[in-house]
Formats: sequence, C-alpha cells, structure tokens
Amino acid sequence: MRRSLLILFTGVAVLLLFSVCTARGQRICHRPLADVSSIDSLMNDAVAQRLIPGGVVCVTDADTVLFLRAYGNRQVFPDTLQMSVNTVFDLASLSKPTSTAMCVFSLVSEGRLGLQDLASKYIPQLTDSFNITHLLTHTSGLPPYLNVKRLCEHYGEPTPEALLDSISKCPRLSMPGEKCRYSCLNFILLQHVVQNICGKPLCEVARERVFEPLLMAHTSYMPDSTLLPLIAPTEYIPVPDADSLLLYGVVHDPLARVMNHGNSGNAGVFSCAEDLARLGQFLLRNKNNTYVHEMTSMPDSLAFSGRTLGWGHNDSITSYTGSLFGPDTYCHTGYTGTSMIVDPDEELCLIILTNRVHPYDKGNLNPLRGALADVVFSVFRH
Repeated sequence: MRRSLLILFTGVAVLLLFSVCTARGQRICHRPLADVSSIDSLMNDAVAQRLIPGGVVCVTDADTVLFLRAYGNRQVFPDTLQMSVNTVFDLASLSKPTSTAMCVFSLVSEGRLGLQDLASKYIPQLTDSFNITHLLTHTSGLPPYLNVKRLCEHYGEPTPEALLDSISKCPRLSMPGEKCRYSCLNFILLQHVVQNICGKPLCEVARERVFEPLLMAHTSYMPDSTLLPLIAPTEYIPVPDADSLLLYGVVHDPLARVMNHGNSGNAGVFSCAEDLARLGQFLLRNKNNTYVHEMTSMPDSLAFSGRTLGWGHNDSITSYTGSLFGPDTYCHTGYTGTSMIVDPDEELCLIILTNRVHPYDKGNLNPLRGALADVVFSVFRH
C-alpha cells in the first residue's frame, strides 16, 4: 500500500511517495539489536548520569525509518513520566531550518522573494543593506540576542512590534557579508519578511506550506490541548512573588516566548521524531532539486561563514556531528537539547531529541551528539 503526496516547493509539483506500513504512514525497519547496542549504551548512560532526563533517537534514509527508540523519562519533576517515541519536543533553534528557512524557500520557488533582495524591501522599519542571504547565513552584522528584561522595561509591554522596533534600532556589529555571527535576530527578521509577503503569521504559513504537506501531524507552533499529553516539559523557572513556572507546551526561548508570544522565526516549533523524519526524507529525496540544493549548500561568496542558507555545515561544525559524516552534511541544534544531521551523499539523517533543560538548564550535549553521530554513521551508512 502506498500513498502519494504532492507538494509545491519548486514552483512545480514534486511527487513524494511514502510507504505505508504503520498507522502514521512510515515504514520502520530496525537493525538487529547487536548493531545498535552502542546507541542504547550512550543514551542510557546519559540518562543515568542525569545529563538528560530522557530522549528519542531516530535514523532515517530517503525511504525508511531505520531506527526509532525512546530512552528514560520525558518528565522528572514534579512527577515522573516515561519517554515514548511519539513524545513532542520544543525544538528551540532547530525551528530555524525546519520551519522558517523552509517557508523562505517556498516563497523563493514561487518568485515572490529573492535571495538577494534587501530585507528592507519587505520590512519598512529597516534601512540596512543586508539581504535575505545575509540573514539566512548569519552574516547580517546583527548582534546575537537582545535582553528581554530590558526590552520589557523600555517598551512597557512585550509585543512583537516592540521586538521588531528594537531590532531595527540595535547596534550593528559588522557590515553585511563581513563576519558570521550566529543571531536569533536574523530569523526573527525572516519571520517578518515571510509574514509581510503572505499576510498571515509564520505559524500559519509553516502549517500550510511545510507541516501539512509533509504530513507532520504532531508539529506546530503553540501546540493545542490535543498535543499537550505528548509534550516533554522544559525548564523549571523560579518566579519571584509567584508560583514557579514549569514550561510545558510553551516555548523555552525568551524572545520567542515573551516578546513574540510563541510565533517566532528563531524558535517555537514543537515536533516529534517521526515528523522530523518525514522532513529529512523530503530533503534526501529531493537533494538534487534546485531549491533544496541551494538551501543546503554554502554560498561561495559567504563560505567563510560555515553556514548554508538555513543550516550549519559539517566543514565548520564537528563538535556535534562526529568525525564520520561526509563533507556535504548539513546540521543544526536546538538549545533545549535537539539536533538534526543530514548527509545527502550517504542519504542518511540522524535526529536526536532531548529536553536537557528539564528541570534545570545545565549540561553540554555536544560530546553525546558527536558520539552518537559516529555510531550511527558506522551502523547505518550505505
């Protein structure tokens, strides 16, 4: 039994065939237990050492989910709840390539947005000379972040309009195209570019153009009550003179949560491993498509950045991709403990989802990510 799905990404219809051997419509084929024992050991050790409360590891090629397994717990405070393979995680900055960049390229493919267009063409508040490519590659010159407490004190009320105004007025740290400086502000501006072109919030654009066409049924911004039973909570935040807050179904990132109220270009997507596997399969199946190739390759003029148009690139990022994934590999992490690595040459995608910031924000996952990447490549490479 097979299901065909037509999606519009290149300006023409691209036919994606998904094998249906599960209720969700994905074929899952596990390797023998002996082959994956090292994955189990790494994840179980991380749980035992309290580096993470738990997590989900998923490996897929262009057609089949090769490995999908849950470890530990999705919640350890105030109650303990077991992790499951369909647990929904706050993706944090993994939202940037999996949602915002995908929406940008959807508009590029329709001719409604140009990569060399100045951002000021779509955002009247800007007077800068940085373009869409500069924003996607973090070479705009914008600072990495803004202090939410100071923004609230200055504007009196946290609103998306206040955040956009503050970005338009904040100091530029370098000229466009001069240096790479990873910044959430780049993708918040891309959010406004998309919204101003489409006339609707980014969350709706992503749902219509990415999540629904790829059958990512458990993926959304600001998840509704139907997803809440599946969500892994993030940080426990002490709030003076109030009940302390366990973030649960609410985005962890302060700019996205406080200023943008959950609808944000830098963070805010909630998703599960199987849904991200669908996105990974789309990228692998269409690796030679003009727009997918452009989005996942480094521009020659900005190769110093080590960034593709939305993703990090393996040539400059090895701390969490290990030593075996190929030179064309692209990747991204999320602050909450998520990551995705895609090797188009080996047609292999590794998804690691954890909520390492639960209940307290501590620990470095990059050694675990790198070790898992090497094991996965060794076991599942073609």
